Amino acid sequence: MRNNSTFIAIVILVVANQIAVLSDALMKVAGEQASVFEILLYRQLSTLLLLLPLFIFTKQKLPQKPLVHVVRGHLWLAGSGCMVVALIALPLATANALFYAAPIMMLPLGMWLHKSPINRTQVMAAFIGFIGVLVIIRPTEFNWGAIAALGTALTLALSNLTVKYIPKQESVVTSLFWTNLMVVPATLVLAWPQLQSFNWSLLYLAGGSSLFILFLHAGSVIAYKSANANSIASAEYTGLIGAAIFGWLFFSEMPDWLTWLGAALIVVPLILQSPLPKQLLSWKQRLNRKRLKRSTSDMGL
Repeated sequence: MRNNSTFIAIVILVVANQIAVLSDALMKVAGEQASVFEILLYRQLSTLLLLLPLFIFTKQKLPQKPLVHVVRGHLWLAGSGCMVVALIALPLATANALFYAAPIMMLPLGMWLHKSPINRTQVMAAFIGFIGVLVIIRPTEFNWGAIAALGTALTLALSNLTVKYIPKQESVVTSLFWTNLMVVPATLVLAWPQLQSFNWSLLYLAGGSSLFILFLHAGSVIAYKSANANSIASAEYTGLIGAAIFGWLFFSEMPDWLTWLGAALIVVPLILQSPLPKQLLSWKQRLNRKRLKRSTSDMGL
């Protein structure tokens, strides 16, 4: 049963991260039209509007631990601000490769916050991943975009780890609604000096981004509630594939060989030391057994 839960959590994260790349693409376009905090305010409000119909029908509307949502909401605000800066300054695939340094950061942070054990294989994977980060950002070309991308990774890692502090009986919709609502005042204060006339184009971009990112947040809450963070974190990296494809299709950005090398150094070690290969093999074996059983039944044996 535990293996099944881990496998399902991995699949959820894989799908959610592919969808989330579309949110990044829309934010990259929005970054050419407005200031960072204007974008965040529009996205925050559109997220609440999307959640409101679902929230109305939830049974338990009040959060049991409001402080958890305050902390997670402001982590999202900091991470989202860094994300927009990184997406404007860097190619989509490069920015996403650095965003996916989050699982590397989750290893020591998980040991600190949750007392999660770390073995030698995980330490080695994190070390190789750190080298991959250095290859991607090329220290001689280090800029604010790279710093912002790593800031996004850090806040994402902390956000994922704080999911464990949300009561299990609290619904995903309730968690997402209150986490977003708690951070609206801070977002409004930061955006106020740049606010101008209402921007419908920005609303459409922010609304689309909100819709896609809700899939990521909901998937993360479900996945990290049902499985150990260190066991499934490597599934986050599959979004690199979508980032490369969308960057090429929509922004004519083709990652160079150093970006691919750095991404491989980040992704491959963590995937190999995770349960993912075993889960996929086990799933394939179960399918083969079902097919064999069905074939035998059809033959009347």
